[in-house]
Amino acid sequence: MKFKTLLSVSALSIATFIGSAQAAIIPAMDFATQSGWLADGVNSSSKQANGTVFDCAAGTTDAANGCGLTFTGAAGLPNAYDTVTWGSSNAKSGLNIVSQAGTLVTNGDWVQTGLITHSNKTILAGSRSLYKLDLETLFTLVNPPVGSKAATVGIQFNETPNTSNPANCPIPQLSGTGCDDTFLIKLNLPAIKFVVAGPEGKEQYTISFKLNPLSGVTQSVVNPDGSIVLVTTEGTVNQLELLAQLTMSKVSAPATVGMLGLSLIMLGLRRRNKQ
Repeated sequence: MKFKTLLSVSALSIATFIGSAQAAIIPAMDFATQSGWLADGVNSSSKQANGTVFDCAAGTTDAANGCGLTFTGAAGLPNAYDTVTWGSSNAKSGLNIVSQAGTLVTNGDWVQTGLITHSNKTILAGSRSLYKLDLETLFTLVNPPVGSKAATVGIQFNETPNTSNPANCPIPQLSGTGCDDTFLIKLNLPAIKFVVAGPEGKEQYTISFKLNPLSGVTQSVVNPDGSIVLVTTEGTVNQLELLAQLTMSKVSAPATVGMLGLSLIMLGLRRRNKQ
C-alpha cells in the first residue's frame, strides 16, 4: 500500500484591530467542528476476507455503491455522513462520529473536538467489510471569528477473520476474545498558528491536534511516518476522541503600540490511501 500526501498551504489575514493592552492577550477561543465519513465514491472502499478490494461508487447504500457500506446521517458537509455500517443485518459493524463545539483556554487542557465510536461485531464469513475510509473535518474558530480550515484524515481498517484459537489470529492480537480488528490512521493534522502583536510585545498562539484512544481501544504501534495502529477487541463497542489544545508563547520581536496585527497561517493536510 502506497500513501500519497497532498499538502496545501494557505494564509488568512484578519483585519487589524486597535485596542488596549489587554486586547493583546486572548484568554480563550470558542470553536465548532463538522465531521463526516465521505461517501463520494472516491474516498472509501471495502474488502472481502479473500483480499479482494471493492472501490465504492458514489452512493450511500450497498445497492448504490456496490461495496457493502451504508452511510446515514448527513453531517452538513458535501457527501459526508455521521455513520457508516457494514456486515449483515444481525451482525453489523460500524463507525460513528460526533462533532463537538467548545472553548479552548489559552495554555489550558486538551479539549474534545470529535468522538468516534466503533461497533466491532463478528460479521458473517464472506461479507464485505470496511477497508479504506476518509473522515473530513472542518474546524472553525468562531470567537474571535478567525476562520475555518478543512482537513481529510485517512483511515485504513482491517476486519480480521476470526478463529477459535486467538493464537492463530493475525498480529497484532492483544486480547483473548476472537481476533482483534485494527485501524491504521495517519493523523497528521497540522497545527494552526497565529501571532498577536500589541503594546507589550508579540504572542504566538498555537492550536494543536491529537487522537486519544478511549474505552476498548489500544494504541499498538506509532510508526516513523506518524501513523498509528489502533487495536479493538471483537464483540465490543469502543471509542477514540479527537482533541485540540491552545497554547501561547511570547515572541521577542517588538510591536507597535496600540495596534493588533492578527494573521493566521493554516496548513491543510489531505492524506489519500492509494494502492
